[in-house]
Amino acid sequence: MTGRGNRELTDLAFDTGEEPLVLNELTGLPAGVRALEAVGTVTGADYERIFAPMVERAGRAGSRMRLLYEFGPGFQRITAGALWADARLGWGYLRLLDGCAVVSDVGWIRECSRAIGTWMPCPLRVYDNDERDDAVAWLTSLPECVDVSAWNMAKAYIGGIGAAALSLGRLVISKDG
Repeated sequence: MTGRGNRELTDLAFDTGEEPLVLNELTGLPAGVRALEAVGTVTGADYERIFAPMVERAGRAGSRMRLLYEFGPGFQRITAGALWADARLGWGYLRLLDGCAVVSDVGWIRECSRAIGTWMPCPLRVYDNDERDDAVAWLTSLPECVDVSAWNMAKAYIGGIGAAALSLGRLVISKDG
């Protein structure tokens, strides 16, 4: 059992009077596994304060990332600003990924993640919330990916954004009809 991991307590948002962060970096996981937990409403500012520094640290250290992205029961929604921040950061972190596991029981998160995963230069799997430990075990079992070519980066970036837009568009249309 990997346990739940610990929330990083170094977030300055609580000390500056800003709103509490709803995108948390989890610690206490096996070496090489980086984890994010989304609760409440995730915004672009959350990505800039939590995910961007995580990617920057990995890039500076020359390390690879096996990313666990968890949308647990406390998750409510993700803003357009957060989706845009993720798309902007994607160019920097896609080349660092050995794999990505998305943990969620939210249907549209699962569908969108699977659609994006078909374009990723690394494996991506989607797990139910009660399969989180399986997701961590899968991430730790992955081999290190080889360098990602510029062509594969562009394909992943453009294809991933397109797949996300189509998945979200279907969601909007299904709610209207």
